[in-house]
Amino acid sequence: MKHCCSLLAFLFVTALLLAVPEGASSRPLRVGIVGLVHTHVHWILGRELRGDIQLVGIVESNRELAQRYSRQHGFSMDIVFNSIDEMLEAVQPDAVTAFNTIYGHLEVVGQCAPKGIHVMVGKPLAVSLEHARRMAALAEEHSILLLTNYETSWYGSNHVAKAI
Repeated sequence: MKHCCSLLAFLFVTALLLAVPEGASSRPLRVGIVGLVHTHVHWILGRELRGDIQLVGIVESNRELAQRYSRQHGFSMDIVFNSIDEMLEAVQPDAVTAFNTIYGHLEVVGQCAPKGIHVMVGKPLAVSLEHARRMAALAEEHSILLLTNYETSWYGSNHVAKAI
């Protein structure tokens, strides 16, 4: 499982590095996080040590949760914001990972896509087909990458099954 999450992180960062403007890839990818309620958030919170990303902002209204993760992962509470708008304006990330509730995924894409900010959401993508279609339309209209963190996609057994 640890290796699958590492592979997913590598693929996510690689895809986003390919999508950011030329010249920007010489620096770490500036990543914001919306929500800390999905437990898959831990792989991105520990990712900064590899040097390929810079965690620039976190949106989380539950200060107790943010403080606990701050102590666990070593990020400053100075990068924790109350709203998506506040974070986007303050830190201007290249990409945002959404580890909030599934119902909130559409809002994240709705606020990030018009600004050209790539988004990765936790699984599932959306709460309904209507939300999924709206998210896809926003991604296409604003030419951003919209990814779903479905870590089992990266399991070696799935690649073998597909090859068969």
